Amino acid sequence: MPVHQVSVWEAHIHAMESQWEEIAERQTRALLADWNEAMSEMRLLHDRLVSDGLWLSGPSGFLDIIGLARHENTHSRMLEWLLRPTARHGLGSGLVRRLMEHCTGQLELEPVAVREVAYSVWRNGREADLVVWGRDFTLIIENKVDAQEQDAQCDDLYENFKHEIAPLFIFLTPDGRQPFTATTPEAYRAFTALSWPEVRVMLEAALNESRPATTLADAGDVVRNYLRTLKEKFG
Repeated sequence: MPVHQVSVWEAHIHAMESQWEEIAERQTRALLADWNEAMSEMRLLHDRLVSDGLWLSGPSGFLDIIGLARHENTHSRMLEWLLRPTARHGLGSGLVRRLMEHCTGQLELEPVAVREVAYSVWRNGREADLVVWGRDFTLIIENKVDAQEQDAQCDDLYENFKHEIAPLFIFLTPDGRQPFTATTPEAYRAFTALSWPEVRVMLEAALNESRPATTLADAGDVVRNYLRTLKEKFG
């Protein structure tokens, strides 16, 4: 091929390359413009959703909001309130009855008469997290969330409360494990393991069957919010 024809073809090729580069640059600019416009629309939509309260994030349970969702004493306090039949939750003795049935394996057909519910009961230098005294029973609850058992803790609790009226000992943990510190045969037999997910199921059932006497007595929203926390933290 003559030299001048080679030069002509090279010129054509360079021209085509320039044209393709220009086309690609225009397409890139158009795509960037479309992308920027789409992003602006998305930001505007996001801001509108946030402003209208329709874009939500973060915790919804009140204990999570205040940083106490796994605080052991806070859960014990909540249980104290829920176990008190005259408290403004409208559950009556529904949760107490289910805890008793869990321990005994028998249905409680008669009304459960609760005399007193106490948080943090100390005897002989040992604390029981919760004690429920009834007309013909006593519930002693040791609650564990993240804390470990103390030396001889459950053995001591058994010795301190074994002479109460029909004592029922509950060891409450996230996974329902047996206590390590119930080492004597009597203490080992006395303690019934219970998990927080089981408590949630019991509480849901008690709430579903509750019939609050007045609107003022119905703190169902508080109970449902607490149930949400139990579901999120313990399953």
